Amino acid sequence: MKAAPEAQAALLKLVDFDAKIKALEARKRTLPEHEQLNQLNAQRRSLADVATAATTRANDTTTAMTRTEDDLGTARTRLARDRQRIDDGVVNDARSISSLQDEIAHLEGRVAELEDTQLEQMMSIEEDQKITADANATRADVETQMRTLIASRNAATKEADDEIAQLGEQRQTVVSGLPADLVALYDRQATRSGPGAAGIKGGRCTGCGLVIDALALRSAEDAAPDEVVRCPECGCILVRA
Repeated sequence: MKAAPEAQAALLKLVDFDAKIKALEARKRTLPEHEQLNQLNAQRRSLADVATAATTRANDTTTAMTRTEDDLGTARTRLARDRQRIDDGVVNDARSISSLQDEIAHLEGRVAELEDTQLEQMMSIEEDQKITADANATRADVETQMRTLIASRNAATKEADDEIAQLGEQRQTVVSGLPADLVALYDRQATRSGPGAAGIKGGRCTGCGLVIDALALRSAEDAAPDEVVRCPECGCILVRA
């Protein structure tokens, strides 16, 4: 392939544009906001799980407390009835009175036990409700931080995209003045690995950094100025001074 020396030299401008565009794309991928958002999102999910678990426990305990209250109401009713029977003298014989007193003692113990259970359930519900409220409040703070980071990330991404677009326009201006086959060769090489073109410095290809074989170097130096010469090591177009 042949191309004017000026056209070949212009390929180094494409190398510069492509390197800057590649750096901007890398900057977009490695914005600190990405990792910070990942961490905060994981924290938000964890807080949501905590709130959901606490709410579920509170709901289950509320259901259990309803049963406790029903049992407590029944026990208190029976206890009041038995005490009333004693007070009213409905039971006269000693055996029946003793039996009724035993039942009253049992019911008093049952009422005390159910009241303790009810108190524990109320405290458990209050604790889980507090856990839920605290988790939801913390999650709201996390989401506020996330919104700030998202705005920062989007602004940084837009800035990089604007620079990439500007570089792309400048690159296209250079490309429009070059032979299509030369640009196609450059793009193919750039897609494979490393830059599509490079200079020669100290007997080395500045694209791959390897020393060019003496015979290949002499051949490149002796080639006609419009001859397109490629690095024997990496294949990029060698732009000769």
